[in-house]
Amino acid sequence: MLGWTALVLDHLKPVRVSLLVLAAVAIVTVTVDQAAELFLIALWTDPSRARYLGLLASSALAGLAMWYAARNAYRLRYPRWPALQDERAAFLRDWLPRLLGASVPLLVCIGYVIALTRLPHGPCVLTEQCMQRSWRALGLLVESAAMIAFFIMRRRVAYLLKRRRGRTRPHVWHPREARRVWRVSDLGRWTVATYIVAVTLNVIAAVVIAFVPELLDGIGPLAILLIAEAFLCYTGGLLCMIGDRRGVPLLSILLLVSASFHWLHLNDNHHVRQYPAMSTHERPGPQPPDTRPTFDAYVDAWLTDRCTGRRPCPVILVSAEGGGIRSAAWTSEVLSRLTAITQQGQPSRGEPLFARYLLAASGVSGGSMGLAVYTASLAQPQPVEAATLEPRARNMLSHDFLAPMLANAFFVDLTQRWLPGAWMNDRSRALTRAWESAARLEGMPAFAQPFSALYGPAGTPALTSVPALFLNSTTVTQGKRFIQHPFKPLATPQRQPWTAGFDGSSWLDPRVPLSEVVLNSARFTYVSPAGTLEANLANPPVPSRLQLVDGGYFENSGTTTLLELMQLVRDKASQRGIPLRFIVIHISNDPLMSDFIEQHDASHPMPFYSVACAQAPGRVSGPVSGEAIAPVEALLDTRSARGEYARVQLLHALSPDPAQPENGDMLWHFRLCPGDYPIPMGWTISTPVFSELGRQLNRYPLDAMGAALKTQLAPPR
Repeated sequence: MLGWTALVLDHLKPVRVSLLVLAAVAIVTVTVDQAAELFLIALWTDPSRARYLGLLASSALAGLAMWYAARNAYRLRYPRWPALQDERAAFLRDWLPRLLGASVPLLVCIGYVIALTRLPHGPCVLTEQCMQRSWRALGLLVESAAMIAFFIMRRRVAYLLKRRRGRTRPHVWHPREARRVWRVSDLGRWTVATYIVAVTLNVIAAVVIAFVPELLDGIGPLAILLIAEAFLCYTGGLLCMIGDRRGVPLLSILLLVSASFHWLHLNDNHHVRQYPAMSTHERPGPQPPDTRPTFDAYVDAWLTDRCTGRRPCPVILVSAEGGGIRSAAWTSEVLSRLTAITQQGQPSRGEPLFARYLLAASGVSGGSMGLAVYTASLAQPQPVEAATLEPRARNMLSHDFLAPMLANAFFVDLTQRWLPGAWMNDRSRALTRAWESAARLEGMPAFAQPFSALYGPAGTPALTSVPALFLNSTTVTQGKRFIQHPFKPLATPQRQPWTAGFDGSSWLDPRVPLSEVVLNSARFTYVSPAGTLEANLANPPVPSRLQLVDGGYFENSGTTTLLELMQLVRDKASQRGIPLRFIVIHISNDPLMSDFIEQHDASHPMPFYSVACAQAPGRVSGPVSGEAIAPVEALLDTRSARGEYARVQLLHALSPDPAQPENGDMLWHFRLCPGDYPIPMGWTISTPVFSELGRQLNRYPLDAMGAALKTQLAPPR
């Protein structure tokens, strides 16, 4: 038994790259919810036949690459592994490459079936063409079977063709009978040519992706992963063959080199872009004079324009939680719908009532993306039509942002890891370029422009036609909030508005693009790398160099920053003798979160709006963790607890008016519930997700909410 085990293990070593890739894919398929959404998009909800055929083609390409790489690996002689010549395991050398190749479309089909089992009400709720979509999965099964048939029959077909041409030389019927060689160059001209073509195409793909990653929008992330898998197995298998033949642990050496470059910071291509022309692989140039407006001037202009003759003056504030693309979509849906319902009965064009009284918003991660999409839609040169905000946001967010980022990760960033020095843009730049391209198509050029440009030309008084955005990131070493906004630094020796937080304007260039600011808030774990931020100033702040990660590491609700903003606005208004009435819109996205409004003190009367979930949310207590992972789980879970704490503090910070509730503060909570369709995070979204978001938004009494808002926001007579 031990002899057979050793024999099998020796036969797995030449094909370890393919086995590692398949193992990683299988783990992700079974355990990651975002992967389930990719399978559903590719095989069920996507109506495009061309993309489905592209999926079949990429599955076949990956399978053929895996099969051919394994087949060639077994033809080499390895002095370290004489067991590879053992006749007892000849069937392994015949069948393992075939099974590896055929497993690719089969694994895609299995991933799709697993994704279907996670749907609450079955797959047919997603589309009217239920049976038609089910045939797509059968196509993958047929492809897997066809590949097995091809692997078995191709030699016989080749023999028959040779006989017809009069060639009667001895024929190799099984892979085990193929001539064993000592060098890769002896595998044959055709085999060597395929390796040269594969390496060349790999280089070309990396160059194209490095310069124009947005071209991959529409191919599909699953197809990108399969293409990357094909190149990784084929070119990685070639490197292993060369190293194994000479007894050199090439993979281990490459990993050691990559780790050394990373540890010594010799190839850091994850710099935060400080201006539109900057690349992520270069250090920033000197910052120009700061011509951004001040937040005090912005608030003064806003109060003068909105609050003259109003006692109290209504002020809308928004906090948007993080959560990837689902949070971005949910935030933009809520704000667009609120803008539209307050515009009903008003002139069709002009400044919408809701947008007019929206002073500021605090966002985290995907919530920052949703706020940016909404604000960029408002910042149009022509008058805004409220009814167009929601479809415009949907069109923009429906683009495939994940495919360009994945392509960069596997073709460009992976290459950069083994190069001394930083030479290429990283995967986060591929993501921001995809955002900028999609936004430009929807008439929102603000994503590629400086963040402060949303508020008017440099050196001019701030425009108050769009809300002030405060987008939260987290610093790595200090573990503090990094608050990004379009104004000059708010923090001064006389005023420190941020508790356990850095004022981002002290580090960021006045020209920093909106897309980069959103990215800094949404540097999702490992999907987007930590960004290295360097302040190139004559008098740099301390510390002058920071690393930024997702804002949700500190606190995912965005309400901590909103509380501090509320205090700043309150102080400014009190200086001018203007009483305020805050209308706070909190947008959460976690279906398992309990509603903090439901837990408010009944003796603290206040107008609330929220909707109970049909299924009682709340996280079920898991089993006791082992001593190894318990500290890690505690560190991760405290993020949710800090968000819950901040939301309750927001509730307590609002001031009710027991005598006249309509004149007191108001809090509306727009929450997501477990619904008819799973709403993943990630950076790609499908039509059923938008349908589910729309269905959940319709659960709110929108007409009554719109009437209440119009009553509060209508100008005084």
